[in-house]
Amino acid sequence: NGLGLTRFDYEGRMSTLCAGCGHDSVTAAITDAFFQLDIELEDGTDLRVVSDTSWKAAAGPIVADSVYDGETYDARRETPGWDRAGFDDERWPSAESVEGPAGVLSAQLMPAIRVVDTIVPLGMSSPKPGVYVFDMGQNFSGWARLRVRGPRGTDVRMRFAELLYDDGTLNQENLRSAQAEDHYILKGEGEEIWEPRFTYHGFRYVEVTGFPGTPTLETVRGRVVHSAVDPIGGFAASKDILNGLQRIITWGQKTNLHGIPTDCCQRDERMGWLGDVQGTAEEAIMNFDMAAFYTNFVRDIRDVQDEKGRITDTVPHIWGSRPADPAWGTAYPLICWYMYRYYGDARVLEEHYDGLRKYVEFLRSTAENGVLKWSHYGDWVAVEKCPGAIVSSFYYYYDVKIQADIARVLGKTADAAAYDKLAAEIRVAFNREFYDPRTGDYADGTQTANTLALFLELPTEKQGGTWGRLFDDIVYKNDSHLTTGIIGTKYIMELLTRSGNADLAYDIACKTDYPSWGYMIRNGATTLWELWQKREGPSMNSHNHPMFGSVGSWLYKALAGINLAPGTTGFEKVLIAPQMVRDLTHASGSTTTVRGEVACAWSRTETAVRVEVTVPFGSEAEVVIPKLGIRDIRVTEGGAPIWAQGKYVAGAAGIVGAVDKDGAIRITVGSGRYAFILEGK
Repeated sequence: NGLGLTRFDYEGRMSTLCAGCGHDSVTAAITDAFFQLDIELEDGTDLRVVSDTSWKAAAGPIVADSVYDGETYDARRETPGWDRAGFDDERWPSAESVEGPAGVLSAQLMPAIRVVDTIVPLGMSSPKPGVYVFDMGQNFSGWARLRVRGPRGTDVRMRFAELLYDDGTLNQENLRSAQAEDHYILKGEGEEIWEPRFTYHGFRYVEVTGFPGTPTLETVRGRVVHSAVDPIGGFAASKDILNGLQRIITWGQKTNLHGIPTDCCQRDERMGWLGDVQGTAEEAIMNFDMAAFYTNFVRDIRDVQDEKGRITDTVPHIWGSRPADPAWGTAYPLICWYMYRYYGDARVLEEHYDGLRKYVEFLRSTAENGVLKWSHYGDWVAVEKCPGAIVSSFYYYYDVKIQADIARVLGKTADAAAYDKLAAEIRVAFNREFYDPRTGDYADGTQTANTLALFLELPTEKQGGTWGRLFDDIVYKNDSHLTTGIIGTKYIMELLTRSGNADLAYDIACKTDYPSWGYMIRNGATTLWELWQKREGPSMNSHNHPMFGSVGSWLYKALAGINLAPGTTGFEKVLIAPQMVRDLTHASGSTTTVRGEVACAWSRTETAVRVEVTVPFGSEAEVVIPKLGIRDIRVTEGGAPIWAQGKYVAGAAGIVGAVDKDGAIRITVGSGRYAFILEGK
């Protein structure tokens, strides 16, 4: 701390590396720091500059910094020119030697954390004399850039919060012990522009005090900061609440990517809780380029795994338990499997096979008669609490099935057969332990308990009544509202859709009263909340918490209709099957895959359906166009007939074939852009 070391900042300029400790003497040391610069000169000559142990240091202007508490910068302590050639460092002392960090030195290959956007405040208020509150209009992660003129030594304080009290003052209660404030001490030399570099906050509101004079809207700018994953997806629909849902999901997701996927970005936590991570991974993959980010993160998970195969609830392990709750630990196999499915990346499976096998074997070692009875969190923050044992046992079965599939992909046939056998045994044990033949329910009959059993097709033929119980609970008992926590929510929307009840899933997604995503939006949310409830006190009340964002993948899969074809990887084969539900008149979605863009945009009237599709090079797709009760159907593509008089009409470029099946015309196509029109009367 307090060192004037050279680094490259987010825009590539050189700046101070370490934060200041407020002491005049240099107390930290950097002789174990490595620096290597490879330069190619204009004449083609290669030059390499390598560090040695002759580092020097001096106290810098950053006198305090903390991720949670903020940064203090004293501009009076700046040393002009220290980061330029020719600076006289004769009076700078040598840095003392300390032991360097342990572990394996490896490159972090994922996108850097950097400034990705700048936000102009919507307005400024003054709830008290000398107190100025800027509303950025959006909850996000980052910091504020300050523009100020004033006397030397003036201390301008900026405090950050997601919430305001009724009187317009800052409400930091839900930040708990995080101070979330930055200080800039002026040097008094004309206009000064400053922003911190060694902290970040989660906030919508900025309070400025100590400002010399009266600020204007030009005084503050919001700087959006997170791991710079590329946005690759988009979704929109005729129902505006769904557009709002997409917005709060994507803002919550990207502003909780800070080297690790964090649970929140504002309070004294900001950790890689694995339950949150696994619940939102598919949504994140549809919206952002997560390949490098997740490659790095599953290595982080492997790094915390012990010799018994146990991993931890948070990665890196700060809070939580070892072993992780099975619904949290499943992040390891699930994210590896998602990466294989969505990116076609078998290398991840190869790299982590031994670790994944150790994890599954650990779960087996703790099972009692084929079920896992231990749980830390289960269906976290559910409205109706589900027994933790059924959640843990569900993931035990799921993880074993995934392990069998991974073994098959890698040609490990003996392992695949062994894990298939184990999965079959767990299925029998699951039904024996949790199914109640008198009621048709699993466990206590909560939405989550029955959803989990149905999602992995655990019920036997005699247990088909479980679906009826779930339907009645959602529709009649809860007026088409969910009572699930983050685990049940992840699976229930997809379950409803694939069982022919996409209309019901749509009803749930469009609700605006408690509990629902629309309730959050109606109450001013610009990112997802931690709880279904609206709470603002000093407890679990994060207002930027992406874990309920699993519904984001449903928007793409169901309403935009973009799906991996069953049993395929890397979008080699695509299933375009939009759900044209209720009063939804149009929807569109697109995502950039490893093969290129996949897109679907559809609209409908009483007598016609239009579906525009993009299939990337080297891929093929099945496009499912529902007939929606339209009779005497005719289908064209670009004006050329595809279907007429009840049969396929060959000849259109790129069209392989078409059939009438399950209430839809199903058209097989190769790569390209298509505009299908189904019409009749």
